Amino acid sequence: MKSGVRSGPGRPAGVDSLETRQRVIDAACKCFANYGYGPATNNLIAEMAGVTAGSVYYHFGTKRNLFEAVCDDVYGKILERTTALMAGAESVSGLLRKVLAESNRINHESPELAGFVATAPVDARRHSELTEAFAHQAERMRTTLVGSVIAGQQAGRIPAGLNPGEVAGMIGTIVDGFAHAAAATDAATLDRITAVFDTLMLSSDEN
Repeated sequence: MKSGVRSGPGRPAGVDSLETRQRVIDAACKCFANYGYGPATNNLIAEMAGVTAGSVYYHFGTKRNLFEAVCDDVYGKILERTTALMAGAESVSGLLRKVLAESNRINHESPELAGFVATAPVDARRHSELTEAFAHQAERMRTTLVGSVIAGQQAGRIPAGLNPGEVAGMIGTIVDGFAHAAAATDAATLDRITAVFDTLMLSSDEN
């Protein structure tokens, strides 16, 4: 047998490393959501991920880098799922209805994501080394919302005289409020609260 040739079907190089990296990100997301950035030590994250603290350091170097990786992962997933929903020309009520519905689905599937979204801005204010990483993600979300608001204005579904950034900020604030509620409320209760909000606040949405 020639040197370097596998005797059986092996795993592609780097697969284990990528899987380990993702396990650490997933564990860090849960730890940051449950305990906050400060108390969520690398040892705690490593234990939850089922790896060594040295493995966490190998992949990310610092906890700040790990927080940035979690931000990229969490907000990347959220944007991937919501951007297509907001592509059409919607009213403010229509945008809110779609985004909140998708947020609820995400909360049912991955409650730790909602927990991280609720705690990340708080941690970013408390720890200056996190400000830049979080601000980058917040800007990505804001830019997407602003684009949706502008599309709604161009279609006559949102008043043209309103500042798109301010309208997007209002929508984002409401969605963030539901993310905070999701972190402290069971999913079934949050579903009922969302339904009440839809009935009382969004029912006037035009077709």
